[in-house]
Amino acid sequence: MFKSMKQWISRQLVYIRQGVLDPHLLRYFDWPLFLIVVMLTTIGIVTIFAATATPITEAPNNIVEVLSTQSLTYPRLQLIWFGVGLLAMFVLMFFHYKLYGRYNVGLYMLNILMLLVVLVLQTGGRGGMNAFIKWGSGSERGIQPSELGKVIIIICLAKNFATRKTPVATLKDFLWQTAYVGIPLVLIVLQPDFGTALVYVFIFAVMLFASNMDWKLIVILIGSLILLLIPVWHFLTLSSDNFRLTRILMWLNPEAYPDEARQIINSQLAIGSGGMFGKGVISVGSLASLGYISDDHTDMIFSIVCEAFGYVGGAVLILLFLALIIRLFTLSNRVKDPFGSYIILGVAAMFLFHVLENIGMVIGLLPCTGIPLPFISYGGSHMLSVMMAIGLVMNVVIRERAADREPKKRQTTRL
Repeated sequence: MFKSMKQWISRQLVYIRQGVLDPHLLRYFDWPLFLIVVMLTTIGIVTIFAATATPITEAPNNIVEVLSTQSLTYPRLQLIWFGVGLLAMFVLMFFHYKLYGRYNVGLYMLNILMLLVVLVLQTGGRGGMNAFIKWGSGSERGIQPSELGKVIIIICLAKNFATRKTPVATLKDFLWQTAYVGIPLVLIVLQPDFGTALVYVFIFAVMLFASNMDWKLIVILIGSLILLLIPVWHFLTLSSDNFRLTRILMWLNPEAYPDEARQIINSQLAIGSGGMFGKGVISVGSLASLGYISDDHTDMIFSIVCEAFGYVGGAVLILLFLALIIRLFTLSNRVKDPFGSYIILGVAAMFLFHVLENIGMVIGLLPCTGIPLPFISYGGSHMLSVMMAIGLVMNVVIRERAADREPKKRQTTRL
C-alpha cells in the first residue's frame, strides 16, 4: 500500500512539473484584458477614497491638501489587496489549467469544507451574515470562502460539462447536475448570503445553456419555475415582518417604505446630484462624506462613482465593464479546448451577473441583494476572487495561443 501511494504521489509530481508555465509563453499574455482590469481597479480605489472621505466645509486648494486631511486607510487596503490579487493571478497562471481540472474533486471538497467551517464558527459579518472566517478577538479581518468558492465552482462545472459526451436532455440528468452545484449553494444560503447564491445559480445556468441543453427541457424548466413562483410568493406573504418580502415591495415602490428603502433612495439622490460631470472626488456637501449612504464603499459604490464623476463617469465605467465582458465571451469562443472555453465562459457569467445586479439594484431596476461591483467595491475576499478568475482566463489564453502558434513546443502531458 505504501509503495502504491508513493508511486501515485510520484505521478502527480510529474504532472505538476509538466504543467509549470514556461516563462517564454508570457509573450501570449492578454494585455487588453489586463489593461481593462487595471483601469477598473484604479477607478475603484479613487471612488473608495471619495466614499470614505470626511466632510469638508470648503473645497481643497490642491491634491496635497486633500491627502493630508483625509484618511487613506480603505484605499490603501484595497491597493494592498489588489497586489495580493496580482500575486494570486500569477500563481494560478503558473500551473497548467488542466491540472486544476484533474484535481477538481479535491477542489470541490475543499469548497464544501470551507463553507462548513463558516457555519460552524459563525464569526459573523455584514448584514447579520455568517459568511466570514475571522481571526483575532473582535477583529474585522477575515476571509469569505463563498467568494473564493466562485472560482472553484467555475473550475468544477467547466470540467463537468467539458467531459460530458452528450448534452443534458432528461430531467433526471438535469437533477444530477443541479445536485452537484446545489450542495455548496445550500451551504451559502444557510449563512445566509442570497446574493452570492444567485451568482452561483447564474454561472450554472449560463454554462448549462452553453452545453447545448435540450430545448424541450429548457421550456419545461422555465414553465416549472414560473409556476413555482406562485407558492413562493404566497409563502413570503404569510409573514408580515419578512424582510425578503419587504425588499421586493420596497423595490416596487420605495417611497412607500421610506425607512427600509432609505439606502436606495439616498443612493439615487447621490447619482442625480452628480449631474453630467460630477462634483469631484472631494466636494462640499457630498452625500457620501455626510454619511447618507450606508455601504457606500462596498455594495452601493456605483452611486459614489456617479456623484463624483457624473453621468459621464458612470457611462465610462459601464463601457469598461461592457468591454471586459465582451472580451471574455470573445476569448471563450476562440478557445478550442472545451474545458478552457467553459472556464472563461463561467468567469464571464460571474462578472456579467455582478455588474447587472449591482448597478441594477443601485439605480432601482432590480431588488437589492447586496453583492459587490467587481474591481470597484471595497473588499479583500472579492478582489482576491476576481483576480484569481482573471488568472484562470490568462492561463487558458496563454496555453491556447502557445498551442496554436508553437505546435512543435506544445507540452506533451497527460493532463
